[in-house]
Amino acid sequence: MGLYVRQLKLGPMDNFVYLLGAEDSPETAIVDPAWDVPAALRAAEEDGRRVTHALLSHHHHDHVNGLEDVLAHGGIRVHAHRADVPKLAPGLQREVTPLDAGDVVEVGPLRVSAMHTPGHTPGSTCWHAGEGLFAGDTVFVNACGRCDFAGGDPEQMFESLNRVAGLPGDVRLYPGHDYGDVPVSSIARERERNPYFKKLTSLTDFVAWRMRPRT
Repeated sequence: MGLYVRQLKLGPMDNFVYLLGAEDSPETAIVDPAWDVPAALRAAEEDGRRVTHALLSHHHHDHVNGLEDVLAHGGIRVHAHRADVPKLAPGLQREVTPLDAGDVVEVGPLRVSAMHTPGHTPGSTCWHAGEGLFAGDTVFVNACGRCDFAGGDPEQMFESLNRVAGLPGDVRLYPGHDYGDVPVSSIARERERNPYFKKLTSLTDFVAWRMRPRT
């Protein structure tokens, strides 16, 4: 099944917001709705799409600050890992369907799997659909998410990145921010170039590298 993907760079933190669905079906998910949800909805409409789902990679404000606009639009079901739902604003928590590792969200005929990848936050999730992985702040191009915020854990990040690295090399990596030399990568490219992937042979080395002092 072919994927429809539209990548939108929105907000002052170089966030990527994604529209995701099956090529031949109008049902569409918005991944990490933030900064300018009306612009994302207009983009979907331009492409003949209908946004029916919202998928959250994690609870941080720069990835969820458009949730109220999503809910105001109506008809959009919001999904997030249950470990991060309590970190959302109280008024939003009851509007979110909590998921567990491996749960599947059906966006029309497209099955999108919740790959639980804690490390950046306890509920961080990469959304895996066919040949695409929508990685939030777990994996960036040539980097990975920080582990020194509240709820971060470098040992969990080590395990999460090992699971990501085990995906087929041709899976396309769609990061949560435009921090790299290209906007879209692949698992094979990250295995070759990402210094954090290169440190996955040793938990001790990885934690020391990830938590080294910044200059």
